[in-house]
Amino acid sequence: MFIGTLQCSAEKMSMFLGRKIFQRTVNLRQKASLYTNITDHGGRLVSNVRTNIGHVSGLDMYNIANLAVSDFPCRHISSSAVRFYEVVPKPKENNTDPKLDAADVFKTAIRAVRPKAMIESMLQYNQLTSTLKVEDKYYKLNRNIYVVGFGKAVLGMARVVEDMLGKHINTGIISIPQGLQEEMTDSQNREMLLAPNSKIVVYEGAADNAVDESAYEASKAIQNLASDLTENDLLIVLCSGGGSTLCPSPHPPITLQELNCMTRLLTRNGANIKELNTVRKNIEILKGGGLALQAKPAKVLSLILSSIIGDPHDLIASGPTCPSQPTPHHCIEILFRLGIMDRTPESIRKYLEREAKNINSIPAFTTQDSVAENAKRYALLWKDVQNIVVGNNSIACEAAAERAAELGYLPLVLTTVLTGEAKEVGFLYAKLAKFIMMCFDRHACSGHNSELSMLETSLVAGGIKKTWINTICNSVDIAHNVNRDICIIAGGETVVHVRGSGIGGKNMESALAAAIQMKEEFRTKTMSVAETRMCFLSCDSDGQDGLTKMAGAVVDQDFLIKVDEYELDMNKYLDDNDSYTLFSHVNGGQNLVRTKLTGTNIMDIVILMVQKPRQHKYHPF
Repeated sequence: MFIGTLQCSAEKMSMFLGRKIFQRTVNLRQKASLYTNITDHGGRLVSNVRTNIGHVSGLDMYNIANLAVSDFPCRHISSSAVRFYEVVPKPKENNTDPKLDAADVFKTAIRAVRPKAMIESMLQYNQLTSTLKVEDKYYKLNRNIYVVGFGKAVLGMARVVEDMLGKHINTGIISIPQGLQEEMTDSQNREMLLAPNSKIVVYEGAADNAVDESAYEASKAIQNLASDLTENDLLIVLCSGGGSTLCPSPHPPITLQELNCMTRLLTRNGANIKELNTVRKNIEILKGGGLALQAKPAKVLSLILSSIIGDPHDLIASGPTCPSQPTPHHCIEILFRLGIMDRTPESIRKYLEREAKNINSIPAFTTQDSVAENAKRYALLWKDVQNIVVGNNSIACEAAAERAAELGYLPLVLTTVLTGEAKEVGFLYAKLAKFIMMCFDRHACSGHNSELSMLETSLVAGGIKKTWINTICNSVDIAHNVNRDICIIAGGETVVHVRGSGIGGKNMESALAAAIQMKEEFRTKTMSVAETRMCFLSCDSDGQDGLTKMAGAVVDQDFLIKVDEYELDMNKYLDDNDSYTLFSHVNGGQNLVRTKLTGTNIMDIVILMVQKPRQHKYHPF
């Protein structure tokens, strides 16, 4: 894997890199270590040197290492930097259960995206001048704040805003999932609950993640509040994942039942969240900037907890305070591409066709002056609206990595933009588990190994970049030298093409697919399931995977053994999209992950734990 030209001693090389990186990080704070792999012409590792480089934070250490290496007169050097986490020589005791560690890491990630710290860092309130500063904008406060919100995280967000700015708040309305207040009370999460004397009215609705009358009543109350504001008022809008369902506002004559039908059609036929919210923005009043327009001439400050890859303001909660770019034409194209146009409710189909026709009848701008004038009007229309992302999946993944390091693992955040079919992601990460276990063996990595090469080819074909493969191999080599196990972390959101009639969610489906592939990969001459210490966890950050009350599931070798004992056909359950039923049967449901509603939503978290083999098992020569 590591091919280089040796032109100096390993110690001299590592000292050089350490000096260069220290020069670039002199003002930074947290710990990091650089590991330098020096190889000969045959690709055999001749030295692996650890260099402490002081304290770093926030900055991408891998890029720093590359900058340092670029200054050294050597053609090929393989180096890796472990961001934020100091790997110490003390060996990890390998008597813990990776399944329990994975659940611990996941729950730590969720705690990291609770609203308090994120919002407090964004809002700078000066009590002496009654001024609120948010990035480069200032707001003069004089008991002129109104608060609205919708989503799975806005209860805690509203608590923080009221704690900071309460004396300037007149009133507010938030729409949250059914039962959230009770669950926060039961779990003693008082910082996620409004104070007893709060000025903010709470609506609970959208039971089972579906639009209902309670959510609709909340949206009408929010619309009425916004439409009564004046130019002296400030509307603070709190948005998070789940906001689209919790604030339904269909254009007449579309009904709530038809909205639900449209959502089911899209999700069951593989629409991703961007496609789903693109359609919603075009058929609902408050979405696609509609709420901000209702609030004019008031100023609008929108605080957004991102639940979509790339943090697109206009798509999170369907962009209630962001101008809408996709047109009805885009919606119609999505419906045709997914093959559901003929099953779309008639009122929605006719509405989109009528709006598309109206757009076609608008004269196009033909002169440079008219285009410039239109841009000017557009800027004026949105000049009093500020949209700020206060948190996202990356924050959760970094917190997960820090916790994994504390537990004694060498963590690697592989990606925060994980996408694809849920079961394909599960298949892929099971193959990655085997790849890592083979890389732990020095013989398998130092020479040609056809099985390892085939696995690498399969991983790349499945979407894991070649550069990521190299980083994984490098991390495994470091973990081998310091006697650590590996923890791979990924964040993002998958989809499911529903073909069966079972019960489940995309995360449970990923976990079931991973179990199927693990059984296939580890029933070989080189390794059996019983000898393998690894696990795969996939969970939804909001604590609700699909229409179940579980966050997701975790699978390991014990789960596979139990499945065999019960003589269950995992493929049958996967084909019927019935993952929840299978996990409920095995081990008394112990492989299901239950967190209850978490009060946040930053998409999904995937964790792959792979323990270092205690003995070499691979002898490819």
